[in-house]
Amino acid sequence: MASMDVNAKLEGFSVFMDNFQGSQMQNRFLYIAGSTVYFRTSYDVTVPANTWHVGSVSFPVATV
Repeated sequence: MASMDVNAKLEGFSVFMDNFQGSQMQNRFLYIAGSTVYFRTSYDVTVPANTWHVGSVSFPVATV
């Protein structure tokens, strides 16, 4: 989904808000590993085009 100019020392994840019409919002996460931000779910899902996501994740970093 995105990359960063820092590396996460530990993995981080957080639930986030979006406009996706689904009943399992608590099972969708922003996930950080290394220098990459991922969109992860705990179930199979197809995310429709033009869906927006907003959230934040706190995690320790190391310079690259």
